[in-house]
Amino acid sequence: MLSSALEVDIDEAAVAADLRELAAALDRSGYGEILTCFLPHKAQAHIWAQTAAKIDGPLRTLMELFLLGRAVPQDDLPARVGDVVPGLAAAGLVQTGQGAVWLPNLILLRPMGQWLWCQRPHPSPTMYFGDDSLALVHRMVTHRGGHTLDLCAGPGVQALTASLRSDRVTAVEINPVAAALCRTNIAMNGLGDRMEVRLGDLYGAVPGEVFDDIVSNPPLLPVPEDVQFAFVGDGGRDGFDISWTILDGLPEHLSDRGACRIVGCVLSDGYVPVVMDGLGKWAGEHDFDVLLTVTAHVEAHRDSSFLRSMSLMSSAISGEPAEVLQERYAADYAELGGSHVAFYELCARHGGGTARLADVSATKRSAEVWFV
Repeated sequence: MLSSALEVDIDEAAVAADLRELAAALDRSGYGEILTCFLPHKAQAHIWAQTAAKIDGPLRTLMELFLLGRAVPQDDLPARVGDVVPGLAAAGLVQTGQGAVWLPNLILLRPMGQWLWCQRPHPSPTMYFGDDSLALVHRMVTHRGGHTLDLCAGPGVQALTASLRSDRVTAVEINPVAAALCRTNIAMNGLGDRMEVRLGDLYGAVPGEVFDDIVSNPPLLPVPEDVQFAFVGDGGRDGFDISWTILDGLPEHLSDRGACRIVGCVLSDGYVPVVMDGLGKWAGEHDFDVLLTVTAHVEAHRDSSFLRSMSLMSSAISGEPAEVLQERYAADYAELGGSHVAFYELCARHGGGTARLADVSATKRSAEVWFV
């Protein structure tokens, strides 16, 4: 769980100056340059640690504090960073004691050139940021000068990326802690004049509003109804529940020139996702064109590594034996016709009422096709 030291009611105005000063100090420190050396689609703490061990001086201290989650002597920080520690501590972004400073289960990254506070990688996160988040931002092409809506915003990486082209960005997040962190990231990047965060459930936070682009990395994992799972990952029985809700709101909320992009995973038979017939019907009813691009089909039978991982994550929450949960997962997937899980990117636009499948998956993960 995220430390309670991260206050939900962060006073962004009070801490904004310290956040901008921290950004400026880190820009000059070389910390951002080090972050660009790592593969962008995977958080690999052991690689971070190996790299930090090769570096001396203040830059290593910054890596230990902001990337590795270690307590460091406050006096070892560069002066400009040390000067803002009291303000960051008051906001709950860092903690201090006995001359040391550390982060409360947070790390500070810089995807797509934007500073991003997010939760340290964890198997059951309370606010999500992962490789599929980065997969979405690399696929985003928002309208220049338009208004973008980011649903299920989390710490805000999609919203921040949208701000590179969009004049206005609205981020919607149901988790108040994630929403507070998203506002903090907006402040650190100096984008408060063009971006806003609303606390709420999907379109309920933007009644009657129309957007040029809608993006989302929703809860996406297929979870049986009677099995407990982390809220940030539970996408319903086939993994597509939240995606359906997002699609159903497009006729009201997406402009005529607009596009909606969603990343996720859904049960499949190894060839066709179980939602394709439903997507065809939906597209025809609403005069939308939908392209579902599948990048991978992962085995999800009883003895698969995917099912073992899902069962272990559920077991950690419910306390039920993983072996029992594995049987329930397997039975539910089979009932829905799913022997695999398909990872996809969905693009929907106003159009002629067609739904197409583009399958670029390979039998093995490769460097040529991004797995997510």
